[in-house]
Amino acid sequence: MDEQLIERIRLDMSYEFERTAPPEGFPAFHDIPTDRHTGQQFHDLEQDHLWTKTWVIAGRVEDIPEPGDYMTFDDLGVPLLVVRGTDGVIRCFYNTCQHRGAPVVRDDRGSARRLRCQYHSWTYEIDRGSLISVPDERDFVDLDWHERCLPRAKCDTFGGFVFVNRDVDAIPLADWIGPMAEMLAPFRAEDLREVYRESRIVPCNWKVTAEAFLEVYHFRHIHSHDGVSVLDNRGAAMGLYPHGHSRMITPYSRQNLERSGLSSWDDWKPLNQHGMRTIDGVPGMVDCTSTAVSIFPNTIIPLGRIGFPINIFWPVDKGTTRLDWIYYALPPEGDDQFPDELSTEWQDRRAVYNQIMAEDEMNMAPMQRSMESPALTGIPINYQERRIWHLHEEIDRIIGPDNIPAELRVEPLLDPYVLR
Repeated sequence: MDEQLIERIRLDMSYEFERTAPPEGFPAFHDIPTDRHTGQQFHDLEQDHLWTKTWVIAGRVEDIPEPGDYMTFDDLGVPLLVVRGTDGVIRCFYNTCQHRGAPVVRDDRGSARRLRCQYHSWTYEIDRGSLISVPDERDFVDLDWHERCLPRAKCDTFGGFVFVNRDVDAIPLADWIGPMAEMLAPFRAEDLREVYRESRIVPCNWKVTAEAFLEVYHFRHIHSHDGVSVLDNRGAAMGLYPHGHSRMITPYSRQNLERSGLSSWDDWKPLNQHGMRTIDGVPGMVDCTSTAVSIFPNTIIPLGRIGFPINIFWPVDKGTTRLDWIYYALPPEGDDQFPDELSTEWQDRRAVYNQIMAEDEMNMAPMQRSMESPALTGIPINYQERRIWHLHEEIDRIIGPDNIPAELRVEPLLDPYVLR
């Protein structure tokens, strides 16, 4: 996030404050079909195509620090196993023995030099997933050991996060993240550690949940307190990146500027973080705005000088989402992780952020019920909500437009506005 990018964001904000309409030539969006959020057919298309072909966060590098350390990962609908090999490389295999289908590990986390199925003790090594031991081999006719290795999924790391992709032919993770990485660069994500985590089951489609974090059109209506909103949505500067990623930087409201001792919406300078440990090199803009990035398809990260939460949305079924948020920050000086008993500052921060999440969550279930009503024939999207359209365009690209009934597609309109 260099000075050139920060200046571009400043100019974008200035434009947003001054405009009286969308930019000249900006496309008119047709309604997003409600069945994309409510119908079983579109949910099944996502299960068959989207979640089998995209990179998602499975954990952290420090979760498996030593050779042989592993963690299981089931959030893509199939049992996966992420393991650090004897060479230190992190790989992902299907947690499915190639004999009778039992899992090769049963604990959520552990350490093993060999992956041994507890049912019949077929055993695999941890670097290539090769089959290396079969009890009573004499009873198998023409057993092809090479053919019976553990199937692989693609696996790589970025910023200390472990990503997996069921598509072994997927583009490399670094290429997929692309220029969006510049937004995360100052935050030393690889040095951060988990502060706390929360998880909720929300009765709505995963996209209803994700879309709440892709715009600030709702902010003053949902998150205002005593008539005061922290942010001014009129100046929100958004950037669309390839592969469905995006960013949104929203300036403080007039009342919050006065409360923070700032002279104007672009008086960007480091603010007091109330004694909490901060990340060196984070630009002042981050202190004086809401700065958030979206990692397609299901992760939102509101960035901050003290660290950040990652909000992840996992579909349970077409009308149910598991919403996780995990806060990461630099651990206390001299420690490599946070203690179980958080400091008063972190307890306060947890309460504030959990309250924000609760305010969003309380709107999601009623929205889903209303969307399923015949009274809503389509979802109109405005210019300020264009990150939502960007999400849907990328979903369709991955599923493949030819696989989607015409009445459920969204038209690809935003390519000229994608930053490359």
